[in-house]
Amino acid sequence: MKTLLGALCLAALAAAPACAQTAPAPTWEPFFLGWETEPAMDAGGRTLASVQSLVSRSFLSLPHINAHPAVAPSWEFPLAAFLTVVEHEVDGHGGRAREFGLHPSYAFGWDFSGGTSIDRAPTTHEQSTLLPAGGAESDGVLAHRILVDALRPEGTDGAKIPMAFMAKLDLTLYIAQTHNPSSKPDDFVNDYHTGNDMAIYLVARQAARRGVRPELVWTERYVPVTSERTLRRTWDDLRVVALWNALDPSLVGAVYAYFRDHVIGGQPRVRTPALRVSDGLSLTLGTRGALGPQSVSRFLDLYGITGFGVVDLYVRDLDSTSDRAWGFGGGLRGVSLGPNLSLALEADSWREPAAREGIYDGDRSWNVTGELAAAFGSRWGLAAKVGSKSKGFLPGKPADDGIYAGFGVTASW
Repeated sequence: MKTLLGALCLAALAAAPACAQTAPAPTWEPFFLGWETEPAMDAGGRTLASVQSLVSRSFLSLPHINAHPAVAPSWEFPLAAFLTVVEHEVDGHGGRAREFGLHPSYAFGWDFSGGTSIDRAPTTHEQSTLLPAGGAESDGVLAHRILVDALRPEGTDGAKIPMAFMAKLDLTLYIAQTHNPSSKPDDFVNDYHTGNDMAIYLVARQAARRGVRPELVWTERYVPVTSERTLRRTWDDLRVVALWNALDPSLVGAVYAYFRDHVIGGQPRVRTPALRVSDGLSLTLGTRGALGPQSVSRFLDLYGITGFGVVDLYVRDLDSTSDRAWGFGGGLRGVSLGPNLSLALEADSWREPAAREGIYDGDRSWNVTGELAAAFGSRWGLAAKVGSKSKGFLPGKPADDGIYAGFGVTASW
């Protein structure tokens, strides 16, 4: 993944007015350490987000720094840039590679660059497209988790917001760096050969349309047909997704709350402002993008902050260039089942559009997930997740059908 420090300039978007707000909780969130069946993007991202908070908390506990919380961005943004690279490589590309049994390995540079290698080439077109797209996919899963947590009444650690910012814009920035295959074919081919994830993704989809063996794409023995009209149209589709992904009101609100409450106010936690429509109900919107094996997805989320938890209802537009399909779903997070027990639920349904890549052939797909968190005293806790889905692409979930699960431990001090 390319260095994300250039994205810091977009922090100016944070200058948006608050519509409703609640005082942030006075303490830091518990540290989370978790495991999940592959691709493990959610559990891995939550663990790295806890590392981000732990490091920030350690800095802010120093006597001279504690008196000047406004300096927090000086380490929180650079640390977030590095940790999102780790998420991109290890939990993104690596998560998909482990899921497919391709045995990944990693390399990281001092310039916040990273790379993932695999022992053998992918054997299906589904694998060859999900592998390059997995890095930005994983960062998107991480950002969505943090942004939803920031809507809860207790909010989320302010230190996590720079991480959500970096992770959220990973997809957008990567697409913006990918050359047009029609107007700049040599540059696009160079993108493909130098490891640009989006170029590899586009070439892998073209190979699937043309019946080329997927391993030829990964070993760079395939010559992209840059004059293909569908290649240019899929590149256009990615540009639309990049813009849609960046124009996220929930992200703007979270960054605003970060500077207002965490940087200026010195609060450990922040809560994203939302529009109060009645007692016990506030609303805000969110936008997301994701790249599947034969289509791009645009999500429009409606978030409801209620007295019983955060509700996330979404509509999903799946565009394969040659066909369009729709999906919908919802989640409920932070439902209290008692003083030390909370529940989260998620359900999704979508139709894979017909596509020349021919990977899913218009299948109807679904997913259900349940997550339970329990606290034991004031310091320790456990979290467990179990879900089931059909075959098809849903960000952060296994590609095949079946049951998946995860668990983690939490610690507070």
